Amino acid sequence: MFSIKNYFIVYFLGTLVLTSQSTNWEIVEAMGRGVNLGNTLSAPVEGNWAPTVYEQYFIDVSEAGFSNVRIPVDFYGSRTTGNTSVWSSLANTSNQYDGSVADFIVSSNYLDRVETVIDWSLNQGLYTVLDFHGADLKSEFLETFNSSRSNFTNPTSARRYADLMKFKSIWIQIANRFINHPELLIFEVVNEPYFEVSDVEMDYINLMIIDGIRSTGGNNLTRKIVITGGTSTSYQAPTSISEEVLNHDDNLIASFHYYQPFNFTASSRQEYNNFNWGTNADKLTLSSNFDFVKNWSELNNIPVTLGEFGADNQAGYNYYTGTYGLYGGPVNDDRVEYHRYIAEQAINRGFSFSAWCAGNKSTKAIHLRTDNPSTNNSFQGVWVEDVKLALLSDGLWPNCYGPYEETVIRNPDFECGVNSQWNLSVLGSAQASISETSSVIYSGSIAAQIDVTQSQVYNKVILSNVVYNGDLSDKTLIFGCYAKSINNNLSFRLRVKSTVSGNSTYVPSEVFQLTNSYQYYQFEYVVPENTSNVQLQVMTGAFEGTYFFDSFDFQVIDTSLSTIDNDSLLNNKLYPNPVTSQLNIKSEKLIHQVKIYDFKGKLKMVSDKFRDINVSNFSAGFYFIELYFSDGNFSIEKFIKD
Repeated sequence: MFSIKNYFIVYFLGTLVLTSQSTNWEIVEAMGRGVNLGNTLSAPVEGNWAPTVYEQYFIDVSEAGFSNVRIPVDFYGSRTTGNTSVWSSLANTSNQYDGSVADFIVSSNYLDRVETVIDWSLNQGLYTVLDFHGADLKSEFLETFNSSRSNFTNPTSARRYADLMKFKSIWIQIANRFINHPELLIFEVVNEPYFEVSDVEMDYINLMIIDGIRSTGGNNLTRKIVITGGTSTSYQAPTSISEEVLNHDDNLIASFHYYQPFNFTASSRQEYNNFNWGTNADKLTLSSNFDFVKNWSELNNIPVTLGEFGADNQAGYNYYTGTYGLYGGPVNDDRVEYHRYIAEQAINRGFSFSAWCAGNKSTKAIHLRTDNPSTNNSFQGVWVEDVKLALLSDGLWPNCYGPYEETVIRNPDFECGVNSQWNLSVLGSAQASISETSSVIYSGSIAAQIDVTQSQVYNKVILSNVVYNGDLSDKTLIFGCYAKSINNNLSFRLRVKSTVSGNSTYVPSEVFQLTNSYQYYQFEYVVPENTSNVQLQVMTGAFEGTYFFDSFDFQVIDTSLSTIDNDSLLNNKLYPNPVTSQLNIKSEKLIHQVKIYDFKGKLKMVSDKFRDINVSNFSAGFYFIELYFSDGNFSIEKFIKD
C-alpha cells in the first residue's frame, strides 16, 4: 500500500549550497558531546584491558546521540620498530646522532586495525579524535623527559634526538595513512604530557608534530590538530602553550582534562575516601576552573575540547565481575550529577567534550560491551543509562526533548531555557544578544528574544540548535517556526548546516519577512547523499532590531523516486499555490482520485474532484497531494495552505 511517508517529490527551488573547509571553532562546536573508547587500542594487546571493539560500538554511540568519539591509540611497544636505546643518553652527544625518520616503521597490520576502527566511527558521522596515548608511549617516550625517572635522557644527548625522531616518524606514518580521510578525523598530538614534559619541551614537540603532519599534504594540510601544554595541572595545561605555537597554525584545538577533586573521582581506591560531590562550593570550584580555561581560550582565539573527565563507578562497582569494590566509591546520585554538571558547564562555555569510559573492566564505565555481534547473538551494547542521559541532556532528558533518535530539533519551545540545546554565535562586526521572554510568546511560557544592535549580513548572527546525527538517508526535512518582530522591515533566514562526504555544507532558506505578530515560517531541506549530520540554524544578522522565535517544529519524510510517474510531474499544476480556500489541479492525464496528506503523513482528504477542492478548514502549512490517473500511474505534488 502506497504511503506518503515513503514517496515524495523533491523540488529544488534555486537553493544555494555552499561547501567549505570548517574552521577550528566550527569543528569544536560540531563535536559537541562525546565519549572515549578508553583502554582498547591503547592496551599492549587489544582486549587485555577492555573488550575488543566492534562496529556496533560506534552505532550505539551515534544512536545514543553523541557527536564524537576520542580513540586513544598507542603506537609504541611492539607496534613500531627501531630501538632508540642504542644511542647514548649522556650529555653533549647530540652530534653523534645521525638517524632519520626512516629508521622507525609502524606495523602495517596495526595501522590497518586502527584504520578499520576509525572508519567505523567516521561511517557513523562521528567526529573522531585519534589520540596518541598509552603505557608504552609513557615509558618509552614521555618519561624520558622526567629527570626523576630511571629512563631519563639528557636533553642534549643523542638518545633524546633519537626519541624525538621516533615520535615524529610515527606521526608522519599516521598522517600518511589517513591523508585522504575527511575533516571528521582529528589528530591529537599526545595524551597528558604535562606530568613529565616541561612547557618549553612541549612547545618544541607540538611544533615538530604539527609541521610533520602538515608536510604530508592532502587533507592533512588543514586537518584539525589537538594540542596541550606541559608542566601544569590538567585543567591549566593548555594555558602553558606559548604564543609561538598558537600563532604557528590556524587549525589547532586546545585540550584539557578534568578529574578534580581526585578524592571523589577516584574514590574506589583505598587512598581516596570522599564518596560525595555536588555542594555549592564543589560546583563553584569547578565553574571557576572552567572559566579560567574559557578566558584563556577567548584571549588567545583558540577553541577548547575537554578530552577526558569522569568519576569512578558507583561504590566501586566492577561490571566485568559483577562485584562492588573493597573500598567503596562514589554515591551514584553524586556520580551522575558530576557528569551532568561538567557536561553542562563545558557546553555552556563552548567546549566540546569526551567523557572518559574504559569499558566493562575499568573503574570508569559508561558503555558496556561484550562479545562479537558478527558471530553470535549475545552482543550486548548497553549503557550505564543514568550517566549517559546526564551527559546528553544536562539532567533535563527526556522531558524537554523526547527520544533523541527521533528529535532533529531539541528544546524546540525554549521551555528548557534559551541556552539549553541552542547557541548564539555573533561574528564579524555584528553585535547581538539572546535572552528569554515570558511576555512575548506564541505558546508555552518562554520564547527566545534576539536583539541585534549592530547588523552586518544574515550569517553573522546565528542561533544554532544541536547537531543531529540520526539516520538521514533518503530523507527530506521540513523545519518550521513561529516568529515576529517589533521593528519594521526585519527579516531572517533559516539554514541547514550539514556534513556531506566529510565537508561542511550550508543550505539557506528564502528570506522570511517578519511582521509584528507571530507568523508561521517553513523551510524544506532535501538531504543530499552521504550526509552524516544536520544542524538547524536561524540567521538574523542583516538588520538591527528585536526578533522573537518560538515553537520550532520539524518533520522527517522518507523519500524515494522509484515508483513515481516522473513524466506526469512536468504536466501537473496546482493553482493557486499557496492556496487559501479552493485548490484546482491542471493535468494532461485523466485523474480519477485525489488524496491529500499533511506534512506528518496524516490523510486529510480523499476526493474524485480535481477542481474547487475545498481546503479552507486546513491549518496553515505544507501538504502533499497524490494524483491517481486512469492509466494506473500516479504522482505526488506539494502545495502550501496560507
